[in-house]
Amino acid sequence: MSIIIIMVKIKLTSKDRQQWILKKVVKSYIQKGEPIASQFLVVHCNFDVSPATVRHDFQELAEEGYLYKFHISSGRIPTDKAWKYFVDLMLTEQNTVEQWRERWGRLLRHKTSVMTDWDRLVSFISEESRALGFCYLPDDNEVKKAGLKYVFHDLMEDPYLIPQIAESLDNLDDQLRKIRIEEDPLILIGHDNPLMEYDGFSALLTKGRHSNNIFGLLGNKRMPYDKNIGLLGALKELV
Repeated sequence: MSIIIIMVKIKLTSKDRQQWILKKVVKSYIQKGEPIASQFLVVHCNFDVSPATVRHDFQELAEEGYLYKFHISSGRIPTDKAWKYFVDLMLTEQNTVEQWRERWGRLLRHKTSVMTDWDRLVSFISEESRALGFCYLPDDNEVKKAGLKYVFHDLMEDPYLIPQIAESLDNLDDQLRKIRIEEDPLILIGHDNPLMEYDGFSALLTKGRHSNNIFGLLGNKRMPYDKNIGLLGALKELV
């Protein structure tokens, strides 16, 4: 018996297409770290529209505050508004975040020595996320940190930012003591991140389910949010 497969192309509305484009731009920028051109989306994302259509959508998304470009010939870069849209969509869909949370949960349940030592736990989440890991212990009024190397690694191409970043890190303990987690996880992107003066970083924070301890990550805005949010979600259930 032969099976005939019929391929049906679904025509997206302009709004749906722009949402799809925005999601692809953010994902591609996470991977490449450079402006995303219309031709790149058409060729590498199997998008059945012309580069001219994508450029038109780029322009409308830029006017709405989701994309910007450095100069006239470059591709587009997501704004903080685009990053927030991307992360909110990820949390709404929950698929990959939940998969990561379950994966981290299985791993952490076998790491009893890590889970009973805050210094080792902070080092663990730093190494796994390649970001600055931290924990604020309010009962002891103490902040533990690990992974400063990952913060400064992202600044090698722009050393003039180092003094500014160093000052932010000097004030990190005081900023963490002021944090109030009204949404969990608390996601602070770019300019909304009070832990860092430079807008190229994001912070993810959560509070332990069985304690008042706050722990989280501070890293490049291009971090893998699903993986890192899943990691914090698993930790929340265990500490």
